[in-house]
Amino acid sequence: MKTVKHIVSFLFTKTGVAAQILLVLISIAVVYYFTRHTSPKGGAGSVVTTPDILSPAKPVYETYIRLFSYIVKPGDTFAGILAKFNIPEKQSSAWYASLKAIGLPSLFPGDSLVLTKDIHENLTTCSLLSRFDHWYHIYNNDSTVRTEKKPLETTRYRCAMKGVLNTSLSEDMYKMGISDALVMKFADIFAWDINFFMDPQKGDTFEVLFEKNYRQNQFTGYGPILAAKYTSGSKTFHAIALKDECGAIEYYDLNGKSVQKQFLKAPLRYNHISSSFSYSRKHPVLGIYRPHLGIDYAAPQGTPVYAAADGTIRFSGVSGQYGKQVIIGHGASYETFYGHLSAISRGITGGARVKQGQMIGTVGSTGLATGPHLDYRMKVGGRFVNSMKISLPSKEGVPALAMERFIKTKYGFISAMESALCGREGCFIIDVMQPEKQKRAISFISEETVTDHGNPSHS
Repeated sequence: MKTVKHIVSFLFTKTGVAAQILLVLISIAVVYYFTRHTSPKGGAGSVVTTPDILSPAKPVYETYIRLFSYIVKPGDTFAGILAKFNIPEKQSSAWYASLKAIGLPSLFPGDSLVLTKDIHENLTTCSLLSRFDHWYHIYNNDSTVRTEKKPLETTRYRCAMKGVLNTSLSEDMYKMGISDALVMKFADIFAWDINFFMDPQKGDTFEVLFEKNYRQNQFTGYGPILAAKYTSGSKTFHAIALKDECGAIEYYDLNGKSVQKQFLKAPLRYNHISSSFSYSRKHPVLGIYRPHLGIDYAAPQGTPVYAAADGTIRFSGVSGQYGKQVIIGHGASYETFYGHLSAISRGITGGARVKQGQMIGTVGSTGLATGPHLDYRMKVGGRFVNSMKISLPSKEGVPALAMERFIKTKYGFISAMESALCGREGCFIIDVMQPEKQKRAISFISEETVTDHGNPSHS
């Protein structure tokens, strides 16, 4: 008994540990010998399968997955990117076909690709973050390519802002953390009543109710302006957003009249008016007095010029002293004239239909002109009129069937803005709207049915 105790004590000393290891190794060797050289029947030389518990574990590297990432650069193609990772053209064509089938418009600089390969260098998955808007996930399943399209969830912050004009609308909004993207939306809403390059005065006030969008905690842009107000002197302009049956947003004043007139106040963004409407003006080139039945808007060479209203092109080309000119007819009563253009936009030819705000050309000094400007004229009932002073008709107001919804929306927006601002200046968050559940789109394409050009074969 004492001998056994001595042996146990010895095994737990430093020297005994080595003995333990040696004992385990001898035991494994004995078991291995007898299992390799004996059989259940006892026949010599027979071989039996050892239990799984004694089989060596599979090497970890057999299931190892390698991860790669890539940021799309200008000029990159999907096949070209995958070729950098030694992916066969047939496979890249199949994967690109699956992406197009599910709605990928194109690759854009800044998009992110994440690829995985197995130990045999086979491409197993690909994830594409497109324009920080949708995830596209691709999976290889034997010869079938499975693709998923999932929109990134958007969290919307509803905000209210109020400010006083000190320098310019852009600078004063910037001081409150607002970029030009929202400034331009605000200016576009009131473009039919206010020219924000010329009309604003120091002390004017503005109020805006709008949305900011975030995806994965990153700001991705502004949502629609829900309500807006601009006060200059004794004039106050209101705009309330209302969606139509198709989901498009239209803006109306407090009485339900459209803030969008049938004609823009000015068909371009200009520096100043170099010559006004007059029945007797000394011509800067000819030096004689004669009528100038239009408005000259001075602007840099190449400044875009837009159609003042929906209409049909009645003339497009060179017209004597007006140089390159476009004339647009707006129904039976109205015509607008755009002279001294440096270039006329593609597609602006006789008989073509144009929409309000569509670019028709660029500012120039062709014809009889001393410098770059737009000679803009308007005819009503066959007579030239002063477009700066004429009262132009508005577009249709709120439809009768939508009026009840408009009134409810109007008071809701006004109440939200007033309760958030309480007369204060600044930008404030009113509430946070959590993302709604988004539907996934799934596509399956067989690699065998894809041609070398990445399109599904129809044979």
